[in-house]
Amino acid sequence: MDCRRNSEDELKGIWQSWDEAKKTRFQEKYGDVAQLLFVKLQDALLKAMVCFGDPTYRCFTFNEVDIVLTIKEYSTLLLYDFRDPLRRYWKLNVDFWRPLANLMGVPVDTVKVRLKDKNGHCISWSDIRDAIGKASGDRHLALFAFAVYRLIVFPKALGYVSVELANFLFQIEKGVNPAPTVLVETIISLYFIRRKGDKCFLGCAQLLFVWMKSHFRCLYKRFRQVFVPSTKPIDEFLETKWPPNQSIEEWFQNLSTLTYQEIEWRAPWMIRSTGGSFGSGPEILEEIGRDTNQLGSKLEIAIKNLFQPFPLRNIYPVALKKKQNLCVNAI
Repeated sequence: MDCRRNSEDELKGIWQSWDEAKKTRFQEKYGDVAQLLFVKLQDALLKAMVCFGDPTYRCFTFNEVDIVLTIKEYSTLLLYDFRDPLRRYWKLNVDFWRPLANLMGVPVDTVKVRLKDKNGHCISWSDIRDAIGKASGDRHLALFAFAVYRLIVFPKALGYVSVELANFLFQIEKGVNPAPTVLVETIISLYFIRRKGDKCFLGCAQLLFVWMKSHFRCLYKRFRQVFVPSTKPIDEFLETKWPPNQSIEEWFQNLSTLTYQEIEWRAPWMIRSTGGSFGSGPEILEEIGRDTNQLGSKLEIAIKNLFQPFPLRNIYPVALKKKQNLCVNAI
């Protein structure tokens, strides 16, 4: 598996040139997505963990432990404040040229001339970079978020930004939770790698890496045990001292022999209570039903089309698989 990466140095330079007030303003509008620029990937871990992906159950199966990507974990990592976690992104069939032109501060005709076909209408990063340099105020922040989301979170075309992302950005500004869309792109790409033999991962590798690595013990005591909305998990992750990097063979061996005791559960509902058990079955089933029944069309259709479905009424905290320790969470 290869992780598609755009150049991060220029975006890092822009972020580091801002004062704290400007960074705070950006985080209030767009969450902690800019911190993904500073995540140093370990390709060996990502390549090893993909081998353990289970497209049918939508989880990673490591020996006796199954771990599931969840909306709430991704929402917390992105610093979405859960004002309305059920507000999902809906892709609209509208003309994005004029909104993009307004965002860049150029005429509509200029945008049309600069568009390239990269599996959809795209505009080059160099054009966005020039617009960022000339913009100010909220438009400057919006253009930076626009670049980060396409170049880092949705890196489908190297060096290019999809014009459709403008609508996604506008919906985030209105309080839409970006996590379900980011998560479904990750699931789709993992599916094509496992089932179709694709070699390039088109999801957000940085976010997947932070999520996975956070399940292992670290050497920094201040790293919080649980992901909760009021924290900044990515900031804490970056400040954490982790064990030395390992080769893909070492990671494969570790993951294939992983035990329940070696996992650090980060989702609040996965932490064992004083009685030594997880949250009750009805709580977990209610969580699954609530999140699954109210998903936006893109997430719901993608999951139904890509994976073998199994009815919610047959889901139990302990799955009907050969393994003994599988807790099913809402995606």
